[in-house]
Amino acid sequence: ILDGILIANEVVDEAWKSKKELMLFKVDFEKAYDSVDWGYLDDVMRKMSFPTLWRKWIKECVCTATASILVNGSPTDEFPLERGLRQGDPLSP
Repeated sequence: ILDGILIANEVVDEAWKSKKELMLFKVDFEKAYDSVDWGYLDDVMRKMSFPTLWRKWIKECVCTATASILVNGSPTDEFPLERGLRQGDPLSP
């Protein structure tokens, strides 16, 4: 998560030392937590050499999530979520 900050800092420092012009921009994806694809998350964990059992546990926690909505102060029936991570969850970045 902090790699981007570290890389940006190094790029700025190098440009400053070598007196090169530099332009940076930051992109913040709206609703990033809501749009995480679970298949992609599993691919990333596999490529990062997460053990199969750990991947299974994490997928079980993420893929079995349900939600409900308050309508006029009363919760609706629960429904399964199809993608995304719960912001603030220890499993979220």
